[in-house]
Amino acid sequence: MHGGAGDDEDFAAYVAARRAAHVRAVVALGSPPGHATALTDRALARARAEWRVLRESADPGVEVWRLLLEVRAEDTTRWWHSEPATPAPGLDRLTPVRRTCLVLAAVAGLDDAALVELTGEWPRPGDPRTEDLSQEARDLAAGVEVTPRAAGAVAAVPRGRRVPRRVLVGGVLLAVVVGLGTWQAAGPGGPDPDAGGLGPVPVRAVRNSVPTAWAAAGELVVDDSALTLPGVRRLVRVRGAVVYSDGSGRVVRTDATGERLQLGTSAPGAALVVERERAWVAWTDVAGTELVVADVRTGEELARHGLDPGPPAPGPLNLEGPTLYYVDGSGSHTWDPLADPDGQAGDPPEGPGPAGLLDVDGLTTVVQVGERRIRFDGPFAPARTRRGVGAQLSPGGGYVLTRTGPDPRAPVRVYETASGRSRRTGIGAEEIALDAVFSTTGAITYVVGDADQVAAAGEFRRLSGARGWLLRTCFIRSGTCVDHLRVSSADGEPVLAR
Repeated sequence: MHGGAGDDEDFAAYVAARRAAHVRAVVALGSPPGHATALTDRALARARAEWRVLRESADPGVEVWRLLLEVRAEDTTRWWHSEPATPAPGLDRLTPVRRTCLVLAAVAGLDDAALVELTGEWPRPGDPRTEDLSQEARDLAAGVEVTPRAAGAVAAVPRGRRVPRRVLVGGVLLAVVVGLGTWQAAGPGGPDPDAGGLGPVPVRAVRNSVPTAWAAAGELVVDDSALTLPGVRRLVRVRGAVVYSDGSGRVVRTDATGERLQLGTSAPGAALVVERERAWVAWTDVAGTELVVADVRTGEELARHGLDPGPPAPGPLNLEGPTLYYVDGSGSHTWDPLADPDGQAGDPPEGPGPAGLLDVDGLTTVVQVGERRIRFDGPFAPARTRRGVGAQLSPGGGYVLTRTGPDPRAPVRVYETASGRSRRTGIGAEEIALDAVFSTTGAITYVVGDADQVAAAGEFRRLSGARGWLLRTCFIRSGTCVDHLRVSSADGEPVLAR
């Protein structure tokens, strides 16, 4: 909503003082200067429409950054065809969330509380690379020339619209209409990509706005490429590639080119976890008795570690730096594959951790403490107990995602780990979340269906194949959502990359 002259003057002062700094920071996030300018102006135009509310907030600058991150995450412009981003060797190796946190601190000057609020990423004061990376970000931003623009011209920029739930993103409709038929047709009845061995697979170009890799109806979609790969059951992202496991338990690295490398064989349906900066992946071997860690880039097996039989079902939880967190029949444990490649070292003197450990990120943990209760804690807040069954933490540990019951389609809940506050999920009362993962900064991507799609098993299969499942991304702080497209379950349930 627009206000009066006071709002106009206040907004004009903000644009004059802060617009150039915003553009430079967006360049440090990885956008080229021209596109960074367009994104910044689009976000400022949104801010002007809400300026009376923003100016009364505790920190209008943080609220503008929230809008800017949303605009950047929603953007589907293929800018790289006309203006490549400036290379930044150190920053380019970081995960998107980590880079955002570092840039907002080093270039935008936001404090720790604002970083946690915007990104869910806890500061990492002990990381020895932080100062060098921060300087790289500052140097990249300092080299950007920004042409001034009047506040009135900025406010007149088409700001797009926050797409309500159950409405498809404009510009992706063609991909939905064409893609739904193709994703149904390219399912199990299509060619077997492994008929001649584990070679490259067919790839076709698609228009894709989903912020994480995903698989459905016999295809795996990475960036703007759809690979013919039926039977994907688990999927994780690492650097510019993905690692998947299929119905045969094969663990395979691939990317947008369709080239593949088999890394090993896992227990069918076993979890995959990655350490993105080292490009490691871990899984449980086919017998379910050992953990395996491999280098995604080279395919080299790095280490193995024995597992005690469950319950709980043994397997990896998370890789942080060189440390693998895992659970088995004797509890939860940590293992450093570099220091102990043969898995011979035992637990520390205090013994194994809780058997109900669900996830770890930095100093934040989440544990199953009762049949329907989880407990999570972080470095700046006391432990809190909330309703939940199973859980995953956001990158940085700022949020926890869980379900309200043991049914794999039970309603999802999202909590802030610092306050314990429940946040809006973006899933309606008549909808179910078949799958959910933290994807971009402060956002969750879902596979969504209508509640009547699970009325009965047979009917579920029939309806889901006919109606399709909706891929949706929701921004946690604002509660706004983007519906991307519908996909078929012709090759089994759609899979989102962790």
